[in-house]
Amino acid sequence: MSLTRRTFLQAGAITCASAAALAAIGTADSASAGEAGLMLKPLADAAPVAEGTYGSLVSSFAVMSDTHVDDDAPDYDNNLGNALDDIVQNWDAVDSIVVNGDMTNNGYQYQYDIFEQRAKAAGLSFPESFTCVMGNHEQMGDGTHTQESVENLHANFLERTGASSIYYDRYVGGSHVVVLGPDEYVSPYDVTSTDTFKLSTAQLSWLSSLLDEDRSAAVPSFVFVHEPLKYTVTDSYPGGWGYENSLEDDDDLRSVIFSHPGAILFSGHTHSYPDVVQRVPGANLFVGTGSVAYAYAQGETYLTDDGSYDSFGWLVRHHEKAIEFCMRDFLSRQWVAGSHYVCQLGPR
Repeated sequence: MSLTRRTFLQAGAITCASAAALAAIGTADSASAGEAGLMLKPLADAAPVAEGTYGSLVSSFAVMSDTHVDDDAPDYDNNLGNALDDIVQNWDAVDSIVVNGDMTNNGYQYQYDIFEQRAKAAGLSFPESFTCVMGNHEQMGDGTHTQESVENLHANFLERTGASSIYYDRYVGGSHVVVLGPDEYVSPYDVTSTDTFKLSTAQLSWLSSLLDEDRSAAVPSFVFVHEPLKYTVTDSYPGGWGYENSLEDDDDLRSVIFSHPGAILFSGHTHSYPDVVQRVPGANLFVGTGSVAYAYAQGETYLTDDGSYDSFGWLVRHHEKAIEFCMRDFLSRQWVAGSHYVCQLGPR
C-alpha cells in the first residue's frame, strides 16, 4: 500500500516530498499541541466500541458528502438511497446526518426534490434529520456563475436545507457543530473548470470567536467545510484535486484552525478514500469524508481513475472521554477494517 495520509497519521511523522512545505505551515499546530490534548490512535476492531467504553455518549452522527444527486445520474441517486437505508436499518440511532457539501449536482430545486424523496423513502425527514453544508456544486448552476445566479442558488440551498445562513452553527446532541460555506462572491468565470469557493473575513472572524468559546469551555469543535485545506487529507497535496481545486485564500482558514487545536476539520470534495489525519500528536484532526456518489479506492485518485467506484462515509461518536471515527462501506454495509480511530480527550 502506498503511503496515504492514513498511514502518515499512524506513523505519527511528517514525510514525503512536501516536508519542506509542511514545515513552513506546520509551526502553528506543533506549537499548541500540548494545549489541545487530542491524541489519536487506531483501533483493531472495525466495529464501534461498546457504549460506556469512554464514558457517556455526548452525541452520535453520520457524516457523508458528495452525493451529487441529479435526474440523469441514477447510480448516484441509488447510492444515496442505499447509504440512507443502511444508516436507518443497521446503525444505532444517530442525532443527525451531516452532508458535507455537493449534495446536489448543480443546486437546482429538482435535485433537492430527489434528495428529499430518497430521505423520505428511507424513513427520514428532510431537512430535519440532516445538517447540510454548501459545496461548490450547490452554487454551480449552469457554470456561468454570475452574481445573480449564485444568489439564486444560495437561496435554493437555504430554502431546502433549513439552514439559517450559508454558514451557521448548531448543537448535534451535545456537540458543537460549525458549518462553513462560500459566502463571498468571486468574480464570474466558468466554474465548470475552476472552483470559486471563498470564505469572507466576517465568517472567519465569527468562526474564530466560536472556537475561542469552545476552547474556554474545554470542549471539541466539529467544523465542516466542503473544500479541504491544502496539506491535510488525501489528495490535498501538490498534484491532487483537493490541492488544485481548494479554497480561495486557504491560508486564512488555516490560521484560524491551527490556532485552535481543539477544532476537528471535516472536508469533502476530493472523492478520495476517507482518512483521519493528525499531523502532529495533540494537534488538530483533519477528516476526509470521501463520497457517496463515487469514491476512489484506497491508494487511487482522480489521476488513476479506473472507473470502479466505492461509496463511503463515517460514523462519528463523541463520548465523554473520547471521539470515535468508524468508516463505513455503504455498498457492502460493513465497517472498514483499518479505518477505526479513537481520539482520547485530554486536558486543555
